[in-house]
Amino acid sequence: MQWAAIFHKHHVRFAAGVNHLHFFNSELNKHERILPCKVSCALCHTLVADEGRHMWLAFPSLFEFGNTPMLPETFKPTCHIFYGTRLIDMNDDLPKWSGHKNESVLL
Repeated sequence: MQWAAIFHKHHVRFAAGVNHLHFFNSELNKHERILPCKVSCALCHTLVADEGRHMWLAFPSLFEFGNTPMLPETFKPTCHIFYGTRLIDMNDDLPKWSGHKNESVLL
């Protein structure tokens, strides 16, 4: 399972530390920013995000939400994707898609 927050790329901005990002294109096996690619910390190698041609898929568990963390509404899960290939059932009221959201069968 993976908890992911997906943003349009024009909504993502790094104020500092871009020089500490490492890019890897797994299709070509190249450590370059060839889209789509994996983005990790160049210092500790923690996976930060997947960068696509039009989107940025980040991992919310890496975000800092303050001293008394309150998960912003926009970071709360809205659905399950690829639920047709799940290993465990999720007993919640979220919509469950067989593939991509709004592009596959709603289960």
